[in-house]
Amino acid sequence: MLRKLAMVSAIMALSLGVVQAQGDMMGDHPPMHPGVVLGPPEGFMPPADMPPPPMTNDPEEARHMMLDAFFRMMDADGSGAIEPGEFHAWVRNFHMPPPPDLERLGSTFRRSSPGPRNFPPSNWAPPRAGMMEGILKEGEGDLADLNIAPECSDDLRRSEQSPQAEGVPCRDREGNLIFRTICNMPGFESVAISLPDGRAAGCFGLEALRGGIGFEIVSEDGMHIWDTKMGKDSYRDLKLDGPGVFQVKSIGGSPDGAVTIRFVDVQR
Repeated sequence: MLRKLAMVSAIMALSLGVVQAQGDMMGDHPPMHPGVVLGPPEGFMPPADMPPPPMTNDPEEARHMMLDAFFRMMDADGSGAIEPGEFHAWVRNFHMPPPPDLERLGSTFRRSSPGPRNFPPSNWAPPRAGMMEGILKEGEGDLADLNIAPECSDDLRRSEQSPQAEGVPCRDREGNLIFRTICNMPGFESVAISLPDGRAAGCFGLEALRGGIGFEIVSEDGMHIWDTKMGKDSYRDLKLDGPGVFQVKSIGGSPDGAVTIRFVDVQR
C-alpha cells in the first residue's frame, strides 16, 4: 500500500509538471522549437509491480531512476519499446513552430489537452516549402467527384486484403482490383502493397478522398518511387513489379486527411 501511495504521489508530481509545461508551451510566447509534453492519460494507474520512487540524495541518479520508471509506465505491453500508440496515449500537448517563410501567416500547429483523441499523426507537420502542391484536397477540381474516404480501422484493413473485383481490365491484361486506404491518424499513416514474383500492380487511380492528404510510394528498402507532387499523369502510368513490398505513406495534410487508392494486380 505504501509503495502504491508513493507511486501515485510521483504521478501527481508528473501531472503538475505537465500543467507547468503546457503553460510554458501555450503561453503568449511559445518556444521557437518543436516540443511535446507527456503526461499520464486520464484514469491511468501504475502497474502493481512498479518499484517505488527513488530514495537518493543524488539529483542526477534520481532523475535517471524516475525517467526509467516513466518509460516503464508508458510501455503498456512490456515489450521494452514504446510503440506509436503507447506514445500518443501520453501526449498532452504538441507544438510545432512555423518555418521562417510561414511566420507571417501565424501557422503554429498545436493542440490542448485533455487526451490524445484528435492528436495529429507523427508525420503531420506545417507545410514545407514546395509541399502544398502535393496535397490532394477533397472537393477541389477533378477530385470533386471522388467518394469520401472511409475512417481507417483494423476492420477496413482486413477488408482491403481481398480484391474488390476480379477480371478487371488493365491495358492488355486482366487482374484483381485492389484498394488501399491510409489516414492521417496514428497507426494508419502507411499501408503495404505486397507483390509476389510474377505479379505487377498497374492502372493506378484514386477511389476516395477526405480532407487533405499527400502520399508517396517507397520500396521496402526505402527507395522513393512516386509521390503526389509528381502529378496524376505519372500516377496513372505507374507500374510496380514483384517480388517486393511497397509502402504507401502519408507525407502530410490535414488531421482528418484520408485517401483510398486503387490499382489492378495482374500477372506479368
